Amino acid sequence: MAKNPVGVTLSLPVRQPIGQLIPPWPLGPRLSTMGDVTAGSVPSIDPEVLELQKKLYKEQLIRQATLKRGSKFYPINIEPFALERDRLALPFTDQDRAVRKQWLKDQALSNREPVDVPEWTRVNIFRRVYRKPFDAITNLVRPVLGPEYSRYFRWNLPKVVVGLSITWLLWYRVKYTPSTWEDGRRGFRVQRAYKPSIYPGQPDFPNSPLLTREFGMEDFEKRTVFRGEKLVTSGP
Repeated sequence: MAKNPVGVTLSLPVRQPIGQLIPPWPLGPRLSTMGDVTAGSVPSIDPEVLELQKKLYKEQLIRQATLKRGSKFYPINIEPFALERDRLALPFTDQDRAVRKQWLKDQALSNREPVDVPEWTRVNIFRRVYRKPFDAITNLVRPVLGPEYSRYFRWNLPKVVVGLSITWLLWYRVKYTPSTWEDGRRGFRVQRAYKPSIYPGQPDFPNSPLLTREFGMEDFEKRTVFRGEKLVTSGP
């Protein structure tokens, strides 16, 4: 706290460490643009401004949580003189050039890198079980595709296999086991209530033929029971 020559008490900002959060809303008395300021007076705050400050503060928290990823510190870049303007504008000595050259040389990986350690896996036993078939297929094509494209292949393979399996299963159920009047809810209800197509030049054109299937019958007309005199109880 400090006093100006007029005698008004001022609140000087305190420098905070890097990364420490400072809430954007007022935490203490502030100077008023109109009138005098006393030690215990707090000016009123517009509710809309307060809500906006809370929203910005929440976005700041989310942004920092995304960057830190569970750590207490921000990620840092260890690349020396990453920006070209730093290498041109700053005094770039021979020692700095040697450090930069060594860092670029370290980025060239050997044939055995990156090292794959099977024991260091972050998947549980259930995921390891259903991942084994896809891993085996990926290991077969890795010599042909290479390490980079084999990772893309491994990432897309289970999605394609599962997607096709679900699609084929649904199509089989719709096409070969539709719902009928006997089984009710066991299959998909498919309505084939459409008229046969007729084109110019055909004998019945332009009179469209009748529907080959009535709406909502669900093969009830094909039943073999409760048909009265038409019921077949023996062979032909």
